[in-house]
Amino acid sequence: MSTAPRWASLLTVLGASFALGCAGEELPGNYFDVALKGADNSCTGGGATYSDRLTYRVVFSGNNVSVAIEDDVWATGIVDGCRLDYTSLLWATVRDGAEIQWKITGTARVDAEGGMTCLEEPATDWVGTETFIVTGSAHPDVSPGCTYTVDTGGEFLEKLGE
Repeated sequence: MSTAPRWASLLTVLGASFALGCAGEELPGNYFDVALKGADNSCTGGGATYSDRLTYRVVFSGNNVSVAIEDDVWATGIVDGCRLDYTSLLWATVRDGAEIQWKITGTARVDAEGGMTCLEEPATDWVGTETFIVTGSAHPDVSPGCTYTVDTGGEFLEKLGE
């Protein structure tokens, strides 16, 4: 059995957990429609087949940022000009009865309110990468320290609140 689909299922946990968030009043922040596409898989030797599309909500507080999906803040970081660097909280997933711990680090060039002031090409408001890093693993097929890299790209949608 291929390990690539199983690795992609770990990534799906992230998206699925956010889908369970509360719907209702819109929260303040800068909203981006972000496409994620697998780029490199050093964990299983399989392909990097993961893809998804999520709405990121970025809340700026000076140079500090929070990255959320709906009301779930999943990463924090800093912004320096157009560069956004962020790190997630730690996640744990059980696969085949064995726990795997991981986190996400991301970096992107972001036009905080659209308008192409930071990016030249391609014509988008968010271009970056996210790296899923396995920080611990009891699973025989997934080694601590391995990574799964995802390319990110997206468009500014709207800014809500102040």
